[in-house]
Amino acid sequence: MSEEPVNPAAGLAVERASSLLVFVTRSLVRDGKEQVTVRHNPPSDSTIQLTVTVPPGELGKVIGRGGRTANSIRTLVGAMAARSGMNTQIEFTDGRRPARSPRSGHSGPRRGGGRRDDRGGRRPS
Repeated sequence: MSEEPVNPAAGLAVERASSLLVFVTRSLVRDGKEQVTVRHNPPSDSTIQLTVTVPPGELGKVIGRGGRTANSIRTLVGAMAARSGMNTQIEFTDGRRPARSPRSGHSGPRRGGGRRDDRGGRRPS
């Protein structure tokens, strides 16, 4: 599955994205840091597809509440890959099933936003 891409810039972007992903994910995992792996498909249409596998029971720590941690990781790795003109798609799994956290759209109750008066209450619009 981890074939060498034709474009040398893409190869460098894949290598850097994989390294960053391993570093960040291992920092979040407590047990079985050495079991964290990152696999990638050959880049197609300037998109790098990465699959991060973590030990069973550690997936929740990597995804975070409401997918916030996973989305932050995606943003970080995506920004790094964008410097090479590449996009990223990252999937997190514990080896049993893929786990997808929401990337966009409604992901839970909305907090904050809107105008507030001096006492912390909402102002009428």
